[in-house]
Amino acid sequence: MSEVESTRAVIEVLFPEYGNQGGDNGNALLLRQSLPGATFIETRYGDEPYFVRNEPSLIIMSSMPEMQQENALKVLLPRRDRLAALVDAGVPMLVTGSACDLLCQRIVSPGGTAIEALGIVDAVCRRSEPHRYLDVNLGTFDPADGTPPIELVGFKIQFTQIEGDNSTSYFSRNEVGFGLREGMQLEGFRKRNLLATWMLGPILPLNPDFTAWLLRLVTGRDIRPAHEALSRASHAARVKEFRIKGAGIHV
Repeated sequence: MSEVESTRAVIEVLFPEYGNQGGDNGNALLLRQSLPGATFIETRYGDEPYFVRNEPSLIIMSSMPEMQQENALKVLLPRRDRLAALVDAGVPMLVTGSACDLLCQRIVSPGGTAIEALGIVDAVCRRSEPHRYLDVNLGTFDPADGTPPIELVGFKIQFTQIEGDNSTSYFSRNEVGFGLREGMQLEGFRKRNLLATWMLGPILPLNPDFTAWLLRLVTGRDIRPAHEALSRASHAARVKEFRIKGAGIHV
């Protein structure tokens, strides 16, 4: 990939000052190293999002503290229609961890009060503080483009369970670990090129085949992820570990 071609990719990172839970800022760091000639725009609280007036090659939003979700919604709710239009247009988006809560219809507190969320996916997020859900995930992502399924590994660290039906719009099918909520096998949501997963890890450094697929989706070219050999070794170790009976973490 030439320098000129690589600069065509414009990646918007939403709320990088919030999106660092569970090491999730590692997703943006890996993308920067994999696409050194791309333009990265960091939209912080108070900034007008780049996507309002432009069409990024990729939007990423990573896991954030629950106390910051309302700040993020103050920025995103007035631009909900624009964001939904970009989803419908097939603009790639990677939303991970608790940032996925913002895509739901509403977020409900343990006391029953609710705040309006973006309504991009048909689901309700229910918080359960101080109870925390911890687990490991081993599942399969179907690229739906004729290429083989991709094995995924990740972790769950959340105060929430998600009520909704993702049977026709799931991100991955789990072999190990819970999906939207305990007892469910299907994890996350996929809506065209919107990829929403509550898995942490961070997901890109842990899953080099998925990262290579995402880089191809964003750029239209075959690009190898940075630190691929290390990622493959880490991925293989976790696949082996997660298949051990009782590997899931439950608190």
